[in-house]
Amino acid sequence: MFFIVGVFCLAAIANAQRCGNILHQHNGTVTSPNYPDAYGPNEDCVWTIPGRGGSVTVTFKDFELQEGTSGFLGLFGGSCDYDYVEVIIGDRSQGTYCGTSGPGTITANNDIQIRFVSDATTNAKGFKFQFKVDHGGNTPCGAHLDDNFGTVTSPNYPEDYPNNKFCTWTIARSQYPVTVMFTDFQLEDGSFFGGCSYDNVQIFDGTTSLGKFCGTDIPAALTTTNGVRITFKSDSSVGERGFSFEYRKDVPSTQAPIKPTKPTEKPAGSGDGSGDDSFLF
Repeated sequence: MFFIVGVFCLAAIANAQRCGNILHQHNGTVTSPNYPDAYGPNEDCVWTIPGRGGSVTVTFKDFELQEGTSGFLGLFGGSCDYDYVEVIIGDRSQGTYCGTSGPGTITANNDIQIRFVSDATTNAKGFKFQFKVDHGGNTPCGAHLDDNFGTVTSPNYPEDYPNNKFCTWTIARSQYPVTVMFTDFQLEDGSFFGGCSYDNVQIFDGTTSLGKFCGTDIPAALTTTNGVRITFKSDSSVGERGFSFEYRKDVPSTQAPIKPTKPTEKPAGSGDGSGDDSFLF
């Protein structure tokens, strides 16, 4: 009995880890696990589409999940309590969807995350969506960091960063912990009433926001296996020196970190970072 339970738990963990990705292409198509056949139980998948200063559009082409609860007399108040897709723009959920009522088309000048969750019973065909990132001829700001270690700086660092920038740096989830530590931090101060509503850095541990940071409020070091997303936003006025952070993956000694032999050359104003952008799907 213990063996059977153990195998079930391992299978559930494998399901949770085998789906989802950081999507680095400018466009592509994503399907739920096993599509068009039924998805499995206990899935928890997150696809992240970084905007990096561009406009992100996601369009669902097919959508069929387990129906949610119908609410009072089937007229209103229903919810997606079982299997669902959640759309997250930046750090704000735009709602959950189930049954055959999909999200349709979503467009945002921000990062978009698509999260899919299934329970232990009643599976359906799943979904298919297409995505596109349009930078309008501008250079994307940010990068996917796939080296074992490196240093990243804000655009123009240590000179003042430019106005109206939105940048995203991502580190994929891994079995090995990654540590991110800011070594310098100076952005425009927050508003008089509090909050970092002008220029800010926001840090995500997986899908969980650890907050927005501005002024000289340097973020605490983060160590996680959930994957990391760091965004930087500047408004239309007041630039400051910016920031620098280092990252390092705690790989085993048999796989000791190897410094890149060829540093990535970033276009002017894109922010520096070691490691080539990865376009793995």
